[in-house]
Amino acid sequence: MKKILFLLILSSSAFSQVDPFDLTQEELNPPTEDVLMKKPEKYLRNESMIYDLNTNLGIKDQRRYTGGDFNRFSVSGHVNGSYEHPQNLYGFDATYMRRTKSYNQIWWGGQFFNHFAKFGTISDNSSTGRESTFRRPDRTKNTVMGGGLGVSYRFKLLLDFLPTEDVFENVDVYVNYLMLKENFIDETYKGYGLTANYGLHKRSSTNFFYGGKISYNIGSVVRPAQTGESPSGRTLPLGWLSMALEIGTFF
Repeated sequence: MKKILFLLILSSSAFSQVDPFDLTQEELNPPTEDVLMKKPEKYLRNESMIYDLNTNLGIKDQRRYTGGDFNRFSVSGHVNGSYEHPQNLYGFDATYMRRTKSYNQIWWGGQFFNHFAKFGTISDNSSTGRESTFRRPDRTKNTVMGGGLGVSYRFKLLLDFLPTEDVFENVDVYVNYLMLKENFIDETYKGYGLTANYGLHKRSSTNFFYGGKISYNIGSVVRPAQTGESPSGRTLPLGWLSMALEIGTFF
């Protein structure tokens, strides 16, 4: 657990380096003239001006500067990251993130996820202690769920290669509390883990977005002890890669 917290703190500090192009709190709601004409190199370096289309008039009649985004809520549908067996894992997650005031590219918040997965997709049989006597088939169905807190960094690296103003990238890192419902021996394992996400999102309007992400999870869970068992003899490692479609809103 100490190692996990250290990694989270390290990633957060790496995200939060001061940049002369970062916006101050007073600059998060600038006049349109400042954004588009006076200081575009600062205001549009990591942000964009997003427009809503008036379908009746056929024109863009509402504007929103993404530097004013403050809250983000999204839901995602996941499948296994292996293209050969996408059905071996499926599930969903829900996330809420809030923008920090001190470092405007950094967000913080929480997530909850629930996945249904075959044992061989998320873990391996142990060779230690009493766990070594449980030879679970790879196709055994299990449920893994978790929730945790984390940080996110939003950026527009793709703009260096593609001429677009409505596509953003996100990197998220979460520390999670995990529960594995293991059906082969009908036990519940509990523990901690990490989630790392890379997401690519398109703003479909001033408030809504959609896109995809790649999610990597690792963790370690332990079942309740029986007589004379050590923690190492009742522990299972967890790890899986998933791909997801994501939709969400800023408010």
